[in-house]
Amino acid sequence: MLFVIFVIVTPIAIWLILHLMSRQKKDEETDDTKELIELCAICQEEFPMNQLLEKEVGGYGRVYCFCGQCIENLYQEHQNTTNINTGE
Repeated sequence: MLFVIFVIVTPIAIWLILHLMSRQKKDEETDDTKELIELCAICQEEFPMNQLLEKEVGGYGRVYCFCGQCIENLYQEHQNTTNINTGE
């Protein structure tokens, strides 16, 4: 009886455990393929990564993400201050 447990049952139990673990790992990997969501550095709203612009800021390699609306607002503010400074 002990022989049957060690030779037949134990390898089958080990195989089942490994099989279930590999299936869980495969499910976790498919979750990673979903679209990544990131926060805009200015407005703090969530956007898919394909809608954000990533920029590395500073010498220490910090990466910030910016949405299109915030970029446009910054551009408008820049244009307004440039027009005021130049007298236009």
